[in-house]
Amino acid sequence: MLLAGLVSFASPCVVPLVPGYLSYLAGVVGAETPAVTAAQAGSRTTTVRDDGRLRVAGAAALFVAGFTVVFVLATASVFGAISVLSVNRELLMRIGGVVTIVMGMVFIGLIPALQRDTRTAPKQISSLAGAPLLGAVFALGWTRVSDRRSLG
Repeated sequence: MLLAGLVSFASPCVVPLVPGYLSYLAGVVGAETPAVTAAQAGSRTTTVRDDGRLRVAGAAALFVAGFTVVFVLATASVFGAISVLSVNRELLMRIGGVVTIVMGMVFIGLIPALQRDTRTAPKQISSLAGAPLLGAVFALGWTRVSDRRSLG
């Protein structure tokens, strides 16, 4: 069982998610810790307090909760979407054709209003409130990577 967990953790779908997750956890714990200079580091040893461990465990649990919610909702929405899609198949094909034509026109520059580039400045969310959001975003990214791999 442990070997199966290690193999699934080391899979190409999961490994790219690990640095982001670990840096988030480091931000949750390190956000309240004062900076240590080189002189201070040599003169004392650092110990991990129990509240830091609880904070990391809480952030990890909330991350997993966000990840789980996305997968449960995705599964439920797929079952509902299958029935809707099968009923409206021809209409959806026509709408898809129109969208494809419009996107082609956007790519060659015929619709300047859709050529705008909008960017927002990222904000640091290193709190327990950000953990489920980060888990949900990682789950969405993971499902997209898995979809691409299964398509060939």
